[in-house]
Amino acid sequence: MPGKRDRGSTTKAEEAFTAIRRQIERGQLPGGAKLTLQSLSDEMQMSLTPIREALRMLQAHGLVEYRPHHGHVVTRYSIPRAEEIYLLRETLEPLATRLAAQRASERELEEIRGLHEEFRAAAEKEDGEQGVIVDLNALWHRAVYEAAHSGFLDDFIDRLWTGVPYQAIWFIHRRHRSVLDHSAVTEALLAHEADAAGSAMLNHIERGKKATIEHLRAIGAPET
Repeated sequence: MPGKRDRGSTTKAEEAFTAIRRQIERGQLPGGAKLTLQSLSDEMQMSLTPIREALRMLQAHGLVEYRPHHGHVVTRYSIPRAEEIYLLRETLEPLATRLAAQRASERELEEIRGLHEEFRAAAEKEDGEQGVIVDLNALWHRAVYEAAHSGFLDDFIDRLWTGVPYQAIWFIHRRHRSVLDHSAVTEALLAHEADAAGSAMLNHIERGKKATIEHLRAIGAPET
């Protein structure tokens, strides 16, 4: 998922994958944008081989499509796709949060609390950089889900987050609401209140779903 922390060394292809995915998440590469090997190679100062492999990885994650005679383009997202992904997120992420309340170490809880404070400080700045706020939001979510200590659950959630990289364009407009939501989740986690933590995360995701669907409709995303 966005903000996922490195676990060991990364290859050039993984570096390229992460860099391109971040541009998609931030809206710098919108749906339908064409991706060419040479332009990406020049931008990232890498050879064509890792860029080619990164595009394959992005395609496997559903972020990029290959169109015959046209090449690789950033995936456009339909409303039914977003609704299905949020249906799964509403199930898996509150579950991971409940488990985190039960299983997180004190070090992990301190990391979650610290990331929340960083996110709050960045979100409260009226001139705060959008990319920083988006990244801190993702890092906080990542820390919560990793604290569940469930590899399968972690991998499923990661795939869902790349299914609709909604953070990029409209998340910034509801960041103050997200600060309140994150506070509720963080406080419940610190108190080891599993049900309260899961419920607070569900409320947070439901609000995100509503904002996402409204935005997709506003930009004319397909209804089928």
